Amino acid sequence: MNVKKERFSSLTKIGVKNNKLNSAVIILILLFSFPLYSFSPSNWGERMSNIQQTGRAVNGRIADASGEALIGVNVVEGGTTNGTVTDIEGNYMLKLATSNPVLNVSYIGFKTQTIEVGNRSVINIVLEEETSFLDEVVVVGYGTMRQKDLTGAISTIKAEGLRAEVPRSIQDLLRGNSAGLNIGFANTAKGDAGLQIRGRNTLKAGAEPLIVLDGVIYEGALTDINPMDVASIDILKDASSAAVYGAKAASGVVVILTQKGGRGGKPLVSFNTSFGLVQSANQPKLLDADGFMQYRRAYEIGKNTDAYLQQYPEIFEDPGKLQNVSKRDWFNYDKKTPVETFTEEDLLRTWASRLELKVPEIDNFIINRTTDWAKKVFHLGLQQDYQASISNRTDDASYYWSIGYSDREGIIVGNRFSTFRTRLNLESKITSFLKIGLNSGFSSRNEGYLQADWGQMVRISPYGADEIGNREVEEYIWKYPTSDVTPVNPFFDNLYRDRKDWYNAFNANMYAIVNLPFGIEYQFNFIPYYEWREYYNHESSKNFSWAASGGKSERTTHKIYSWQVDNVLRWKKRINNIHNIETTLLANAEQRQYWSQKMVTSQFSPNDILGYHRMQAGTVPLNESNDTYRTGDALMGRLFYSLYDRYMVTASVRRDGFSAFGQKNPRAVFPALALAWTFTSEKFAEPITSWFDYGKLRFSWGENGNRDIGQYEALSDMTSGPHPYIDQNGNIYITSQIYVNRMSNPNLKWERTASLNLGLDFSFLNNRISGALEGYLATTNDLLVDRALPEIIGYNSVAANLGKLENKGFEATVNAEIITTPKFAWNASANFSLNRRKIVSLYGDLIDIKDKDGNIIGKKEADDIKNKWFIGQDPDRVWDYEHIGVWQKEEAEEAAKYGLQPGDFKYKDQNDDGVMTDADKIFQGYTTPRFRWTLRNEFVFSKNISLSTMLYSYWGQYGSFNRAANVSNFPDRCSEYVQPYWTVENRINDYARIGSKNIGTIYKEKSFIRLENITLSYNIPKNITRKIFIQDMRLSLSVRNVAVFSPDWNFWDPEVSDPSLRTYNVSLNFTL
Repeated sequence: MNVKKERFSSLTKIGVKNNKLNSAVIILILLFSFPLYSFSPSNWGERMSNIQQTGRAVNGRIADASGEALIGVNVVEGGTTNGTVTDIEGNYMLKLATSNPVLNVSYIGFKTQTIEVGNRSVINIVLEEETSFLDEVVVVGYGTMRQKDLTGAISTIKAEGLRAEVPRSIQDLLRGNSAGLNIGFANTAKGDAGLQIRGRNTLKAGAEPLIVLDGVIYEGALTDINPMDVASIDILKDASSAAVYGAKAASGVVVILTQKGGRGGKPLVSFNTSFGLVQSANQPKLLDADGFMQYRRAYEIGKNTDAYLQQYPEIFEDPGKLQNVSKRDWFNYDKKTPVETFTEEDLLRTWASRLELKVPEIDNFIINRTTDWAKKVFHLGLQQDYQASISNRTDDASYYWSIGYSDREGIIVGNRFSTFRTRLNLESKITSFLKIGLNSGFSSRNEGYLQADWGQMVRISPYGADEIGNREVEEYIWKYPTSDVTPVNPFFDNLYRDRKDWYNAFNANMYAIVNLPFGIEYQFNFIPYYEWREYYNHESSKNFSWAASGGKSERTTHKIYSWQVDNVLRWKKRINNIHNIETTLLANAEQRQYWSQKMVTSQFSPNDILGYHRMQAGTVPLNESNDTYRTGDALMGRLFYSLYDRYMVTASVRRDGFSAFGQKNPRAVFPALALAWTFTSEKFAEPITSWFDYGKLRFSWGENGNRDIGQYEALSDMTSGPHPYIDQNGNIYITSQIYVNRMSNPNLKWERTASLNLGLDFSFLNNRISGALEGYLATTNDLLVDRALPEIIGYNSVAANLGKLENKGFEATVNAEIITTPKFAWNASANFSLNRRKIVSLYGDLIDIKDKDGNIIGKKEADDIKNKWFIGQDPDRVWDYEHIGVWQKEEAEEAAKYGLQPGDFKYKDQNDDGVMTDADKIFQGYTTPRFRWTLRNEFVFSKNISLSTMLYSYWGQYGSFNRAANVSNFPDRCSEYVQPYWTVENRINDYARIGSKNIGTIYKEKSFIRLENITLSYNIPKNITRKIFIQDMRLSLSVRNVAVFSPDWNFWDPEVSDPSLRTYNVSLNFTL
């Protein structure tokens, strides 16, 4: 931990007489009724009286071991509230109030010192840094522990060092920074992405980790948490660490800790602002005008028979490049009566018509009018983020208050996201035995922006023009630039849409901590969460495509209200520095309610001008509503014991109840046990401790549950609706029908994941190299699946517990201080992970095993062919036809057996029966990476300039690439990306002919290495910033998604196969 760096970026001091800031803090605290003892007028009166009595003062300078001044160090006279803090030069002056004064000098990150003043008037002090990472506090379930006391697999991410990278979201803070934690790629202005820890351990249920915010379970979206408010994030990966969360933690836990009060002294006022530009990265090119005409030519040639092409030589060739036929003959191929007189324009129009260009395309082709639709759909987007915060801390209270606003455009026109977020964290010591506090956040985000339909850019030919606003052409051409209904102008429909989509969310934890006799601590948490959404949408009848509906409007609102109550008891006891005991007990209850209302109407009368503002004008209404309700409860106990801080054991058990499961299984119990041994504390390790500073072996076992399913999965779903019928006389009646899809299952219960974890923590060479190695095996039993039922019984499916899934893997993390000098420092960190999973069993149905002669020689469990789930295989393994090339011209007769022709993809007929069936499908690659790695470097020059880089890689995964079949769009009416295609003259085996028939799926390897981030930061020297009353100022330049290397994938981004953003940011952070 770089304590020095942390303190300079977070301390605030304007001057010892900044009365305005003191007044602002007093007002803020009074507003929230949290007393600050240090501002008490009676205290100040007492202090002044004592000072007048003694008349003595002491002063000096406080610095660290290197002589650098420490700013904001607390200097307090023992036994009193008389104190001060050091100024920007590290100097202090304190008038003494007692006759035998003692100074208590404290500063976060340094050891506290107690100094007797005696007769001295000048005392210079050097503070000793607390550098051991083993004493860092890590957040665990319902409490905290020292790093050296951990028995489970937990990794920590410090947010301070990542703020210069201008993270858009919590996912940006997490990406690549913890082994085994996988973050999806964020390719929109919103910046959100999915999370997964140690692979997917379920087939049907949700697999995202549980989010814990400031010690309590968080119900909301990660988008609603400002990444600049985050202090640290802990990842709980093994079952023993996560078991205290029981049925919510089968997929791991992400514990987010937001910033609290400042470091004491003056209020800490910080401002962060950033401006960025985003552009499209790794964008494949569209066919230009010439390429498009050659594409259509190749399509027409491939579509027609050899006999036709021989009858009409060069019929699809450019008339200006004819070689073996005259222009007259070529022009008259499709004329009933030969034409002798024609112009060059007539020739070009004939050619364009034979290539199936439509009239508007032909007109634009003649005048060489082209449109680059990619440039219209993609643009350079602007992103802006602003945040201000104020914080402080005294002996009796602390506060942190932030306000942030973000307005970001994406790379696609209309893709935009804006949000306002504020956070208030308060804590006050009411008495010597009672503390109360509030951690709260509010967000309001706008997701109602209208994004262009970017996918249309590849459908519209270069000769289809953007005519929107051109009154000289009919509006039909505004929407359909080529006059064909397949390519649609990506902006047209949004001209006639009016949309509003706002999410507002409030989350809080109101808590009280009471110190009871015998060292027992009781904490009460009340955790409300409230979300409300307003979605309004109107599609105007002025759009000719929607005119028949008379306009259509929708108003949808939903509300979510949930609460949780935690009752937590903690007891810690350290006996003779030998025994350390910690106990945590929990009683939890929760409730969640959801309400939604939806109004849809059309056929407005007299018109739909007011849209969703006047729903009653619609004559064809449709109303829907949905209300849901769920409850849960839990009891948990955890015991930690260590002997000599060397031998450690953690045991926990949790009993969960949840209303979504069957009546016979409303509750389940989840135990866990973990052991740890610090072997470098043993006598036999003394010979190696000169270079092997720390070594700890860990072993854990535990069970977690997965309850992430629909809250009514155990019940039958009864549906009603209108149903027409006709009697024997032909009369039509409308009646109500009731039907059931899903059969109830009173035995439905949790998936249970039992995990084993073996870990090694280590540090070498005076902690300059540290890290951890992890191996794990997780087995999920009672998989939640939808089991299909025969229709004859009246149900389609039933939710059931069947099957077993296994995950196993390895993780490694290494941190290194490679070079450390006063002028230059180089720090690096790397992590590596791999995960393998397989289905151990499914439904238990047995089928016969037959030999080649059809004799039954045994039985085996049946696979699920429909879902492509196979016993002993990874659910993400490719099971499909084996691609072996392209049918060539001389193979036409054989290709015809499969209904194919030359230029179509060829797949291997494994059993040579002349028919492609499931029997011809084989296991091939995997759609998930075989391993992942990350490398982060930080270079510091002269303490003021830092350069950081981050690389990450996914390797060994495959993705479908059926665009290689050259039939993704209708080739007779659409355009395409620039890519190869098979012709008789271009006999390739990895791309098919244009308009081919593809009976299988093409897979390509998507392995890649990404240079994710480069950040250059400059801390402006304090001798400059103090002249303008600024304590710290940092200017940063960063680029995100700098470059990506993928040896086999060349279509958009290999991670998402879609457009990706490259972001350029400049940010300024300063502290008053």
